[in-house]
Amino acid sequence: MQVPFEGFVVPSVEYTALLVVGTAVVLALLYAIQPPVTQRTVLAFVPWMISGSALHVFYQIGELYQVQIYPPVVEPFFSAPAVYLTTFIAMGAVWVLSSIVGIRSRSSVSGGDKVTQYLGALGLGVMITLVGLMVWQGLDPAVGPMEPILPLVGIIVTMVATFVVYILIGTWRTHIIAQARLVGALVLFAHLLDGITTAIGADILGVGERSVLSARIMEFAADLPTAEFLGSGWLFVVVKMLLAALIVIGFADYVREEPTRGNLFFALIVALGIGPAMNNVFLFLLGVS
Repeated sequence: MQVPFEGFVVPSVEYTALLVVGTAVVLALLYAIQPPVTQRTVLAFVPWMISGSALHVFYQIGELYQVQIYPPVVEPFFSAPAVYLTTFIAMGAVWVLSSIVGIRSRSSVSGGDKVTQYLGALGLGVMITLVGLMVWQGLDPAVGPMEPILPLVGIIVTMVATFVVYILIGTWRTHIIAQARLVGALVLFAHLLDGITTAIGADILGVGERSVLSARIMEFAADLPTAEFLGSGWLFVVVKMLLAALIVIGFADYVREEPTRGNLFFALIVALGIGPAMNNVFLFLLGVS
């Protein structure tokens, strides 16, 4: 019997309490400060999302090869789904500090831009450092050999597919691109990358899917006559694409009418796609299947 979200680890009560309290404190501080949330802010979130995936991959490597990468006292913070809250707390703390430093007045547009710059630059620094450490880890003969081709192909195909789908949406309803703009493209890219890398894992690398729903979709596709020619992952890609497109189409007005809430909503949707997608990319890069 397949277990929903197999591989997910619920940390002990103490760790869960720390994560919940930390998240609540960060949310309370952000609510009090109310930093501006623009399309650029959502873009600044992306390196942090990717960093969260990298942190979890290190945890997975430790579990798979029985090596101690994290000190035991902090290791539970980097299991899934705890790593999502861990990353949010770190990013939120930086966001709060950036807001205090960058904004001199609530009406300062330049101050808001500085907050985004600080948040994005620090996130980019963390991401580059973690990816560099991952490549260094991948050079270890016990882990490798690294396989950069499939991750690169997945990213390139996703970029092309995102462009085509967004253009088609814009051709059908021009105002959607004008309203959703960058965050709409990010939603499509994140979930298409998740779908495409999952399909690569299933059809080329023979990697099993941890989520029951995803696995059921691919099992259904495997029973279709098209399986011999298209494999089993194509249907999951289509489902992810349609869901992402429907979200972009359905909530494009929300971004225009409620910019802060709308951008935060789209940021959450991006995170739900880019997190597992980059987890796939990093595992493929390290040759872990």
